[in-house]
Formats: sequence, structure tokens, C-alpha cells
Amino acid sequence: MISAGCREAAEVGAAVLASGGNAVDAAIAASAVQCVRELPWCGLGGDAFALVSGPDGDLEALNGAGAVPRSLATASIPGGRLPRFGPLSISVPGLVDAWQRLSERYGSRPLATLIEPAAELADEGFALDDAFARALGRVRTAIGPDDPFVPEFCEGNGSAAGDRFRLPALARTLREIAGGPPAFYRGRLASLLVSTLDRLGGLLTADDLAAHSCDFEAPITVRYGSAEVSVTPPVSMGWVLLQQLLLYERLGGRLVDGEADRIDLMVRCKHAAFADLAGMPSWQEASDVTAVLGEDSLDRWCSIIDDQRRSVLAPVGAPAAEAAAGGTDTTCLSVADGRGLMVTFIHSLFNEFGSRVVVPGTGIVLNDRLAKQPARVGSNGGSDRPRRPLHTLVGYHVAHRGRRLVGATPGGRGQVQTNFQVLRAIIDDGADPQAAVAGPRWLSGAPRLPDADDLLFLEPGLPPYLGSELTRRGHSVAADGAASDNDLFGSCTIAGAGPQGSETFGAADHRRGATLVTVTREETP
Repeated sequence: MISAGCREAAEVGAAVLASGGNAVDAAIAASAVQCVRELPWCGLGGDAFALVSGPDGDLEALNGAGAVPRSLATASIPGGRLPRFGPLSISVPGLVDAWQRLSERYGSRPLATLIEPAAELADEGFALDDAFARALGRVRTAIGPDDPFVPEFCEGNGSAAGDRFRLPALARTLREIAGGPPAFYRGRLASLLVSTLDRLGGLLTADDLAAHSCDFEAPITVRYGSAEVSVTPPVSMGWVLLQQLLLYERLGGRLVDGEADRIDLMVRCKHAAFADLAGMPSWQEASDVTAVLGEDSLDRWCSIIDDQRRSVLAPVGAPAAEAAAGGTDTTCLSVADGRGLMVTFIHSLFNEFGSRVVVPGTGIVLNDRLAKQPARVGSNGGSDRPRRPLHTLVGYHVAHRGRRLVGATPGGRGQVQTNFQVLRAIIDDGADPQAAVAGPRWLSGAPRLPDADDLLFLEPGLPPYLGSELTRRGHSVAADGAASDNDLFGSCTIAGAGPQGSETFGAADHRRGATLVTVTREETP
């Protein structure tokens, strides 16, 4: 079973499974296809996180985030804040090394074999869909005619939905890195990347690239009801999802029936978790977030939220962390195979087309992971360990009543909110994952600024009375029609298996074209 953010990725991953490859093989092949087909939102210049569950349920997370350029610690940044676009917004890309590390640890197929379908798609081209065409149009409007982005991606290609779009330079690059990360982090491609940034005034150096290495880490796990919920650890924002769940359970949310009561309480739990996020001085290690998941912190917030709920007209809201700001520009996939191995993989450039800086002749778009960050993000307190910025990317695993599942969603700061709602429905209501994903959702604080961080969006399909009722309770509810953009509410992918791999199941979100493919493979006698 594979659920992926686009049809082409799901089909390639399914073909890997059908030919005997395992879930990690399928995930690598599918994510490489996403780097072509979903180029505005992910790519070789971006980062990735993975959460792997073995046949026996053992869990391991991969932190594929790249580090802040070391020279940022001493650089003079005008205004003290990094720009939204351009060379100063770029951190070390972690995706390529993430593929390699996953392949070495769990894969059964050569990396070159897994990447080749993506290279073929880039060579042959594909028909633009509406979302890709709109993203391309937005960048073309914002940049000048002499920008390197134009010859790299626009010349010789169509720009409207249905037009053919080819990426031959990206095809060559994919084949070059198929031999392993050294081609990207120390070889010719690394030299091209660094020389491009040198010309533009960037800070990333050859030493930054050469020093990069992804880390396998233990996930963070809590018990919610009868389920164990695990998430990717820092620098992923996964712990925010866990804090929301723990607060909700402690406040009696699992016994709440009414829609207005449920959303009111869930949103208050969201604000509490985001307030702690905003006040945290560090989030580099799992130990940094232990306190917010501890008894004292949970008790303190439960007391505050109880007081708020007794005062119905009290305004609801708390500031969100500036480091968590971002868009919905991410993609993901989730895979489970017949052997009981499963993985969720989420990757991103951060915002649409990242920094908009391209490495000419390679098809590589570089991330803008440092966009709008304060310049102090480069300071690591004298530690030799490279500092990584906070990521909104989250992968989760749930073990519940003999079943296991993994999942993720795009959505910037909304990821932990969408996951909160979907997992509550699966665990508390016993909802089928597809039904849980398809149901209408809420979002508190739009992923894209400048919308207020406490503005509550209600997706069409929720009962019409909810807006006025939640307003009465102190929430700042967005006007009717403001929530019509599906991008606000994510695009979930879920894959799972029953006891001893007796069944596989999954879910794919209708909101952004995610696709679910079930694979039936006949075993050779």
C-alpha cells in the first residue's frame, strides 16, 4: 500500500512494491518522482524527515534537515532578520543524504535503480496540472526576465495546465547523484552550488556541504488513551502534536460529543502548545522539549484552559512561534509492505519554489529554510554541532489495538493541527483512516502570513452554526468563504497494517490530489 502526494509518485512506488521491493525502496523511488512532478514544493535542494516502523514495531526516525551555514554566526545581516527569498535564506540541503542513509539502512534495491524512474519522468516530461501552473506563474510574475530561473525551467516549456513540462537538466542531475551523496555534497554539483551562491552573496560553503550528515534518532512517544503515538523528534515540530493530544485527554476531551465543544477545546489546546513553542529558547534535542510534555506543564495549561472555558467571552489566542511560520508547500508519502515494514516520508523546499535560487544547468532549486528567521538562528552557543532551524515537517506512527499506521501531511504550521484532528478521529471514534482524512477540518492561524495567528478557519462541510457559536466562545472565526482554499487544510497520506501484517490499509487526501494505490503481489513458489 502506498499513499503519495501525486499520482505519478504513487504509481512508481507501487511498481517497486509489485516487483518485490520493500516499503523504504518504494518511498525513495516515489519521493524522487515527487522532486520532478511536485517541483514547486520539494526537490534536491530541500530537506526531509522519515519515520520507519519495522515488522516487529521497532521505530526509528531520520532527521534529514540541513544545517545553518556556519558563517551566519558572525555575519552582519541588515535588520537582523534573514530575507524571504534569495541566497541568504538557504540552509544545507538534506534530502539527497536522507535517501542514501535510508537506502543503506533499510533498502533492498540499488539507489540508482530507485531514482531512474524520476529521471525518466524529468526527461520525457509530464502535463502541468493547475497547481503547478499557478505556482510557476506566481514565480514568473515576481522575478525579472533575466533571472536564471527562466532559462532553467521556462524556456521550451509550456506554462498552462495541460502543457508539456520537461526537466532534462534535472534528469541528468538525478542520474549523477544516483551513485551516492558524494556527488552532491563534495563533487561537481557541490562546486556548482557553492560557486552559484558565492556570485549571489550567499553564505553556504563547501565545508558546510561536506560536513552534512543525516541522523537516525529515537522518536518521541506518548500514550493517548489505549494508543501509543510517536513522532519525529526535534528539529521536527512533532512534540507540538503530542502536547495537544496530552492536554486534550487530560481536559476530558475524549468524552466530549458536541462539535462546538470539541473544536473549542482542541483549538485551546493548540494555542497552549504553540505558546510554549514560542517561548522555548531551544528545540535542538529531544531533551529540550521534555518539560512541555511533563506533568507540571500539562497541569498548568489545564488550569489556564479551564479558567478560559468558564469565561465564555474571554478572547482565545496565543502568539505562534516566528520560527514556525511558513506555507503549505510540502509533500509527503506513506508506505506499508506485506512484510510489515512501513515508512512515512515528508520533504519540502519550505515555501513555494524555495529561495527561487537555481543552480544553473542542474535543475536544482534551493530551499529557503531560513526565510524570515532572526539572524540569531545561526548561533549555537559555542557548540561544534551544526545548528539546524526548526521544521514544521512532522511524521507520526500510531500503535493501537493491534494495528500500526504511519502518516504525514503538508500544511506548514497547520500540520500538527491536521494530524491532531485525524488521529483523534481514528483513536477516539474508531474512524476508518480514509473517513478520518476526508472529514472537514479547522485550522487556527493561517500557514501563510499576514493572517492573524489566532484566526480560526472552518472548512466548508462543517455545520453552519459553528461559526457563530465559536465566535460566542471567544474565537476569531474567519469570514465565510475565507476557508475555501484546500491548501489551508493539508493533504494527508496514511499507510498501515494489521496484526502480523494480516492486512494493509491506507488513506489519501482529496484536497491536493494525493493518490492511494494497493498492490497485490503474487509470491513465487
